[in-house]
Amino acid sequence: MTAPPTRDRAVILAAGLGSRLADGRPVPKPLREVAGVPLIVRIIRALEKGGVREIGIVVGYLGDDLKSGLLGYEHRAKLSFFPNDEYEKPNGTSVLKARDFVRGPTLLLMSDHLWSPRLLKSVTSYPVAERESVLGVDYRIDACFDLEDATKVQVRDDHIERIGKELDQYNALDTGLFLITPALIEALDAVNGPEGCSLSQGVAALAAEGRMKAADIGDAIWIDVDTPETHAESERLIAEFGEDLDGAIVL
Repeated sequence: MTAPPTRDRAVILAAGLGSRLADGRPVPKPLREVAGVPLIVRIIRALEKGGVREIGIVVGYLGDDLKSGLLGYEHRAKLSFFPNDEYEKPNGTSVLKARDFVRGPTLLLMSDHLWSPRLLKSVTSYPVAERESVLGVDYRIDACFDLEDATKVQVRDDHIERIGKELDQYNALDTGLFLITPALIEALDAVNGPEGCSLSQGVAALAAEGRMKAADIGDAIWIDVDTPETHAESERLIAEFGEDLDGAIVL
């Protein structure tokens, strides 16, 4: 049974320390500005333009500051916040904090990845089945700005077989934008432990059962804003391709 894709609900993971981009300043990473606009505000606006009407945000480190910062902006989407007091654990722990928000196909994304509408469309239009989830993947490995830090993916046909930063054999990259179902929540529950769990572990568990799909993002632009170097590159991309990053290549 295939569930119709949805564009009206999304979870943003925004609980982490973001230490590599902090520059010693006590500012939540999602509020770091890129070309004059906070990262998470750019993401919310892009989701709203894509038709998302409800957004759940998992907050942790400096969570009150992040919520206060967001109040200074107008949002068309309804924002809900899910606290994560275990924010030093891997990011799968953050996903589990928003479990009740994931009642059907729901977008899942990071608070430090910028992407063009083409990427969002590639993922939301994928016909994910009820017990599956899908990840947007980029096959243009040589074009990645920071390949060492990227999460690698091995894809066969449209099935993800393996995922991880240290893969020695891979043919695609994880863009950080998913369309998940409660099946991923169940997979994370199964691998969760005292040290928490990573999102990649949950993806790997679904992949082992043939239930993790890959959506080809084509020539859509995206970037993980995780370091001063990628921050500078994200501003360059916006200057070249516009606020929506609606260009034809990724650099």
